[in-house]
Amino acid sequence: MRASDFEIRNHGKLDQILVRLCEMVIQGQRKDPAEYGMVAAAVLDPDNNCVTALNYRNSQGDVHGERAAIDAYHNRFGEIPEGSIILTTCSPCTEPMPDRVGSSCQDLISSTPVHKVYAGYRDPSQQTKAGDKTYHLEITGNKKIQQLCQAFADTWLKNELNELSFLGSPCTKDCSGHRAGYAWSQSKGGRVAQSPFSPSFNNGSQLHVDGK
Repeated sequence: MRASDFEIRNHGKLDQILVRLCEMVIQGQRKDPAEYGMVAAAVLDPDNNCVTALNYRNSQGDVHGERAAIDAYHNRFGEIPEGSIILTTCSPCTEPMPDRVGSSCQDLISSTPVHKVYAGYRDPSQQTKAGDKTYHLEITGNKKIQQLCQAFADTWLKNELNELSFLGSPCTKDCSGHRAGYAWSQSKGGRVAQSPFSPSFNNGSQLHVDGK
């Protein structure tokens, strides 16, 4: 594997696809906002085959845009080839979600040959560790596309960020303290931290000890 396998190029072309995805979100909301969500995604392969999809709800729960696009590509062309790129209006989810169909989009993408993801907006509620994924994520530099994609995401993110929690424990900002404490406790064989500076770090370590 080479560094170039993770390099994202031709940003103008990719931004045009992001604009198409934004249009799909708007069309989906006009058609049936109860069925269609606020994230659209696409798989673009090296032969310029581009398959797009909008996140939707079925009897099992919420099918995220990335999963919908990957499923649509499989149905039309088969396996996704090396050198393909996934585009999405909002960066892939990484955290547990009770209503989501299947694993996180990060895990799903990491199970494919895709090493490049191009997004319109980075979801601040989702935390990504470099060692947990096999792709490079890049956010568009086009400010207008960023603003539009953020507007889509804000329709659900405002409530999520106001009620942000890590394994049921409320977070004050981005849950980084809880995560760090949890990881520390794992590395120390199940110890509870007693930091005088970070209650969230202590809480994270306690969550690990509690078997969360």
